[in-house]
Amino acid sequence: MTAPQNPQDKLQSPGVGISGVVNDALHEARPAVDRIADRISAQLNELSQQSRDAASQAQHAVEKRALHAQRAAERLIHQAPIRSVLIAAGTGAATALAVSWLMHLRKN
Repeated sequence: MTAPQNPQDKLQSPGVGISGVVNDALHEARPAVDRIADRISAQLNELSQQSRDAASQAQHAVEKRALHAQRAAERLIHQAPIRSVLIAAGTGAATALAVSWLMHLRKN
């Protein structure tokens, strides 16, 4: 009589316990599971690196835009200082009015 080769045959053969079949199946499946785990780990590492790269690129883009806006504002202030002061005062007054109005609404 030949020895059973696959787990189903082993389960049906007399004198073999279920724990032995399970252990054999786990032993046979371990290399495949290890390969899958390695692939998943590599893919997660790659996704993590791509996320870090994307975040870094986004940060650089925001910094570049902020610097551009700062330079544009500085040019505007140097070219028309009186108008810049009036715009700043108007913006401050509008903000104070909005805050005052919101505070009034909260009291009621």
